[in-house]
Amino acid sequence: MICRPDLLGILALLAFSLGGCGEDNAEPAGIERVRAQIAAGDVAAAQLTIDNLLEEGTPKAELAALAGEAALDRGDLDKAREWLGSEGFASGSAAHGYRMLSRLELQENDFQAGALALEKARRLSPEDASIWVDIGRLRYRVGDHVAALEAAAKAVQLEPDNLETLRFRGQLARDSDGMAPAAKWFAKARELAPQNEGLRLEHAAALLDSGDVPQAVSVLDEKSSDDAGSFYLRAVAAARSGAFFEARELLERSGDQRRATAAAQMLSAVLDLESGNLKSAAQTLDRLSENQPDNSQVHELLAYVLSLSGAHDELIYRYAFRAAGAQGSTWLRTLVGRAYEAIDQREQAAIYLDLAARPAGALALLRPAETAASSAAIARRNAIRSLISGGDTNGGVRLARNFAQEFGGSADAAALLGDALLADDQKSGALVAYEKAAMVRQSWPLILRMAATMDRGDAAKLIASFAAANPNNAEASALAADAYAAAGQWEEAARHLDRAIAGGMRRTPWVLASRSVASGKLGDPEAQLAWAIEAYELQRMNEAAIAALIDALPPSDLLRAELEAKQRALLAR
Repeated sequence: MICRPDLLGILALLAFSLGGCGEDNAEPAGIERVRAQIAAGDVAAAQLTIDNLLEEGTPKAELAALAGEAALDRGDLDKAREWLGSEGFASGSAAHGYRMLSRLELQENDFQAGALALEKARRLSPEDASIWVDIGRLRYRVGDHVAALEAAAKAVQLEPDNLETLRFRGQLARDSDGMAPAAKWFAKARELAPQNEGLRLEHAAALLDSGDVPQAVSVLDEKSSDDAGSFYLRAVAAARSGAFFEARELLERSGDQRRATAAAQMLSAVLDLESGNLKSAAQTLDRLSENQPDNSQVHELLAYVLSLSGAHDELIYRYAFRAAGAQGSTWLRTLVGRAYEAIDQREQAAIYLDLAARPAGALALLRPAETAASSAAIARRNAIRSLISGGDTNGGVRLARNFAQEFGGSADAAALLGDALLADDQKSGALVAYEKAAMVRQSWPLILRMAATMDRGDAAKLIASFAAANPNNAEASALAADAYAAAGQWEEAARHLDRAIAGGMRRTPWVLASRSVASGKLGDPEAQLAWAIEAYELQRMNEAAIAALIDALPPSDLLRAELEAKQRALLAR
């Protein structure tokens, strides 16, 4: 996300903490009850209480802020506007009312009005952590990521046990620290509001993404819910547990709106694949690939479905160019190579299978987050990418440095500068830029860039740390296993390889070959041979698979000599 120049004035409104009058915290019992019901996520009960209080003669000004919040929580923006738009708040609830008005304006994408309302709230209550959380959210949304982190830190300093503060830290941690740390923040927030349904689902989602399916199911089972999000998360949990029929039933119960999301469509395609409905899976993934052209997971899964269905020509037509370029993953290159094998074009197949056997290291530009950036900013970003891709690294560095200076709070601008510097072989400068970007968003591609700027030992530590925080990332687990193996920690290496294989890398030859080696080091020759055979059968010209099978075979085995000859021929190329 890149900050638009026309939003810089908005951020200036939120730059300083100004003094102001505080709020009177004494509240009537009925209003306290409304506040508690909203905090628990029970907006229906809150609305009923509000209606009763109005009938009893409670002034509208006393209820405006909370009634507006309840309307926002149930998605009724028109009713929220009725309560909040006139700004007729009682003095004791004015700061909260302006905060809710800001939420309304931002939901309607009026950044200027949202910032102005939030500034009014902050002037009235400069020590309110929840207001600083909203300031952080606004800063993040318009692309000033570093300033958003500063606002989050301010909120933690003011109220470390505030519900909104803890929730915001969890949401930031999903990007900056990983899913496992994020789940801990959500768990801490839920101690303050165990009945809050939205927070419960966020906690369960973070647990699922961290790979802790049993704990996620436990959180979902705490309360029976007909919420579409609950059914969807239960479907994900069922699918990850191998209960695909149950997952399909739960996904169908998640509602039309929920099933229309990209994540639900991806899950539907996976379920179709597991049930053998390749045509349906391909159609869903084809639509997704058009809507999300930069989503590598969608493309790789579609390529896999095409491979399974025997559509080798279409697979090659769609993905040969992508696989040969910087965005080509090991898996995609392998699929294209096998497609060429299937149509008996052995020379082309060898090119892609050789590429698949190489360690990933080519520079592929980092993709930015979704943003409302101006067309001028997008054009400049694309110009920098074009210079880097075209080999004009000096020009790319010059433009990227200017860009990063202009958008000093943007993680994406910092990452783009890192890309330009890495392409120009300025590794130390690239690392500094990447570290700034990583303060906000530690994506796997960014971690790989950072690793490319480090020595082997530091890169191994970085990857192992990322794998620990994001155990669902199979590739991270596989590379972390490689680092543990280099250190002689074979049990850890085997554990990470098992996680990688379970996460989708069972058809990656070097991962299976590494698992064979780990089994041998752990004194399990039967498993060593089994893994080596599986790796070799997967790709018979893969150097790692050949080496693993040589090591697993007894010295007297006649096949060993044949494999050693093949190995020498490959090394001599």
